Amino acid sequence: MRRIRQWIEAASAAETKPFALLSGAAAWRLGGLGVLIGAGLLAMGQIHPEPVAQRGGVAVIHPWAKGSALKGDQFPFYATFANSGARPDRLLKIETAAAHHAILKALDTKTGIVRPVELDELALPANGRVSLRPGTHQITLVGLYTKVEPGSFIPVTFVFER
Repeated sequence: MRRIRQWIEAASAAETKPFALLSGAAAWRLGGLGVLIGAGLLAMGQIHPEPVAQRGGVAVIHPWAKGSALKGDQFPFYATFANSGARPDRLLKIETAAAHHAILKALDTKTGIVRPVELDELALPANGRVSLRPGTHQITLVGLYTKVEPGSFIPVTFVFER
């Protein structure tokens, strides 16, 4: 836990100018700045401080996953995002150095056939929460660079609109 706190503190002090370039006229902020998700904590359900990261009005609460994955595989994980701000926010991008890329998925049941659909963003209501959980939404790391096992750490950065 101490390593996680040290990493989050170091990441919070990091400069975020590259993301300002992405924002254009909007005021982007990096929500859950440099969130270090511990796959060991996630897979094994160990206790960790909540929220695991917070920036502005957005907090990342209880990230978790099941099992392990081999190098090159996909690895889904889940979390809850809480927005304590008076304005809605949106999760626009998920970045990680642990995989080729990360995608946000939802299950589409409109046609009667359940199939995953990639989402461009995730809306966070003002003063509300959105929970990613099996059967609704998930974040999938695609093309893992290394094997993920209990005790592994997966760095993930969430980019929010505000």
